[in-house]
Amino acid sequence: MAGLYIHFPFCKSKCIYCSFYSIATLSLKDDYIQALCNELRLRKSFLNNQSFDTIYFGGGTPSLFTPQELEIIINAILKELNINSEIEFTMELNPDGISLDDLSGYKSLGINRLSIGVQSFNNHILKLLRRRHNVDDIDDVIRNAVKVGFENISIDLIYGILERTTKEWKEEIIQAFSYPITHLSAYSLTVEENTLLSKQIRCGDRAVPSEEKAINDYLILQTMLKSNDFQQYEISNYTKNNKISRHNNAYWQNIPYLGLGPSAHSYDLYARYWNTSDINLYINSVNSGKIPCEKEELSSDDQYNEFILLRLRTTAGIDLIEMQTRFGETMYNYFLKNLHKITNNHYIMDEKSVILTDQGRLFADYIAGELFSCKK
Repeated sequence: MAGLYIHFPFCKSKCIYCSFYSIATLSLKDDYIQALCNELRLRKSFLNNQSFDTIYFGGGTPSLFTPQELEIIINAILKELNINSEIEFTMELNPDGISLDDLSGYKSLGINRLSIGVQSFNNHILKLLRRRHNVDDIDDVIRNAVKVGFENISIDLIYGILERTTKEWKEEIIQAFSYPITHLSAYSLTVEENTLLSKQIRCGDRAVPSEEKAINDYLILQTMLKSNDFQQYEISNYTKNNKISRHNNAYWQNIPYLGLGPSAHSYDLYARYWNTSDINLYINSVNSGKIPCEKEELSSDDQYNEFILLRLRTTAGIDLIEMQTRFGETMYNYFLKNLHKITNNHYIMDEKSVILTDQGRLFADYIAGELFSCKK
């Protein structure tokens, strides 16, 4: 079992919060498609010919590619890799400029899950975030997606925005519930290096996002989602009718994956790899038969720390038997010793697992740090 991620590093413009690698021109689309097909050939044995259970087209903006262009890439995937017939095939798309014909074309290619970058149902907030779409675009794309037969639709929302009132945030969540979505991902507005948001803050044009505001918005979201039959399965992710993101869930469950395209990451259980974040270098290197990537071998302590960090994010938590099996009795006892440092109401422990409470998930990264192995 493995996952395939393909990065589409093209955007019409950059949102203020985005730190993902992308370029604001489409002039290299054809060259990128050719290079991507070449990388597929070069890396088809990366995971020893394992079967791929998920495909994820992310970005950037994959929806800037036509169905005909995507078909070239999909045909190369099917030719080079062993793809499970029950594949979960997700495509990210931005709501602007997506026609009914586009959606029908994506559906005909075998894409069976959409992740729509809504971010907000408030036009004023969308402008602040420098999103190119408006609320009417969101309505059109979701309704048209349902019309052409998509049954697994996820949306993204951003919380912790100072310019939005609590009343407006609640109204946005209610608006989300008015659509037949099966999945929702919610992320706090954070300040990443080298983003427009970080520049605005340095220049005094915007205030630093408030942790208190983010916590308040998060707790409101938690309450309203539970009241509308959404189940949380990871800190930022909620599902209805058990439509979890199999692809993202694989990351948290330590399943290997292959990432293709500039800035894409890969993982084979023992090391992490990441491609160059330079599309010209990527294209030239791959077309010359070389993978432009760096590699980090994971020590046993690294693997333990990642296990802690990722599993604590999930509502299933840390499986204690799995921990003992993978890391041995010494690390298991180390974990139990350090667990006593954690505030009691931040976790629940029984003979099988350790799970963070709703309150504990607000401090998940801090708690994970307290449980990490610091040995070098």
